Amino acid sequence: MEPRAKPSVSLIDGRYVEPDRCGDDKRFCASLTFDSVKYGALTGIESPVAAVVLTYHTGGTAHWQYVYVLTLESGRPRVLAWLRTGSRADQGLRNLSISAGNLVLVVNDPDRRQGDCCSAGTITTRYRWSGTSFAAVGQPVNKNDPPSFNCAKAATPVEVLICKDVELSFLDGQMANSYKMALKDASAERKEVIRRQQAEWFADYSRTCNAGLSEAERHDCIDRYLSDRLTSIWK
Repeated sequence: MEPRAKPSVSLIDGRYVEPDRCGDDKRFCASLTFDSVKYGALTGIESPVAAVVLTYHTGGTAHWQYVYVLTLESGRPRVLAWLRTGSRADQGLRNLSISAGNLVLVVNDPDRRQGDCCSAGTITTRYRWSGTSFAAVGQPVNKNDPPSFNCAKAATPVEVLICKDVELSFLDGQMANSYKMALKDASAERKEVIRRQQAEWFADYSRTCNAGLSEAERHDCIDRYLSDRLTSIWK
């Protein structure tokens, strides 16, 4: 994956499949996909740059991203720098942006991992071009994923506990995002079903988990309801 590596490959419709790395099921082939490109201006570089993200899929559950920063030199693209992120919960790439002349990378925080796939927190690092390479600007910033509501307005026992607990906050945000995604591509009829089921679930969830419980019991109640809804929302 180094820029000078040989041989080169071509992506067709944004994807390259390794022909010799497929199992019996052709859906699980090692492959390389084009994910995104961001354009912008970086301090210390005269021409605009493109930050390209490719993802390498092993054919199993593991995958990681490659970030290439390119500029134009005599009308041809030139790679200034590149890096490989971690896989999924272990510093998998969340977001890449160009802001205030810096390259900004947001990756999953492995210390907040939720199994192998996900993390309840992020690590944000800003990089600046030093003339020959990128150098980190200041210290990385660790953040917990926020819940789906404003914690400054938390009023119920459920909301207060979610705001105190990183894992519950992560689950609440995931559930809310799944609800939005389920509605996004659904038919009008299906949307009504999803909204009705969500309202019924939320009423039961609020009534049960806001009852007079110990903090440990409330934690288990919230965890169970959110986890169950993350599964049932797609049915």
